[in-house]
Amino acid sequence: MKKLLCISILLFLIYPLYSQRNANVGIFAGTSYYMGDINPSRHFYRLRPSLGMIYRINLNNHYAIRANVYYAYVSGSDMDFAERINPDRYYEPVEFNTSILDGALQFEFNFLPFIPNEGRWNYTTYVSGGIGYSLVISSAVSTNLDTDNLRNPIPHLNIPFGIGFKLNINRRVSAGCEWNFRKTFSDRIDFLKNPTGDVSLIHNNDWYSFAGIFVTYKFINFAVDCPAYD
Repeated sequence: MKKLLCISILLFLIYPLYSQRNANVGIFAGTSYYMGDINPSRHFYRLRPSLGMIYRINLNNHYAIRANVYYAYVSGSDMDFAERINPDRYYEPVEFNTSILDGALQFEFNFLPFIPNEGRWNYTTYVSGGIGYSLVISSAVSTNLDTDNLRNPIPHLNIPFGIGFKLNINRRVSAGCEWNFRKTFSDRIDFLKNPTGDVSLIHNNDWYSFAGIFVTYKFINFAVDCPAYD
């Protein structure tokens, strides 16, 4: 999996320079939340702020490839749920606060023909998916349960996928909103390793999600945008 990620990033970086005329760069702002052993099914639980940057290459009207780096802050406590992980220790809740640096390489499919920044108010919905990397950059865990290793956590792969909406504002600026998920392959978000002993739970490994808005800016295509260019 790590080799696949490295190859994917390399291919993205060496994509021919002429493709930059169809590229957009932008920022993302929104919220993030966690799902896992403490919160197995509640979406938009304990929303926390998230920020990010997006670089998108538009291959044609329906397909695009993008790289993004997001920062997420997530937290959880079993005191928020009727079925607690540690019900016999009411005054000792199982809770955590974790900061994550997330990087992903994704493909996008536009359901409607979409030419970025050409045709004001041109819009489309889209889906995305790819491969990503999660790095826990800080954490605070308060629990007497047996926890997964609390030393400096290592980076780990994740599967990013999501849905979104985007539209053109003018010749340079596009905007939109999206809801992205990250399926991880570890318990290093909440640091709880199989607290129930049931390894078959779908949320045994942690998830986290982003929901928010983005604004992107089109790079200059000198051959099109500058009449004097030859």
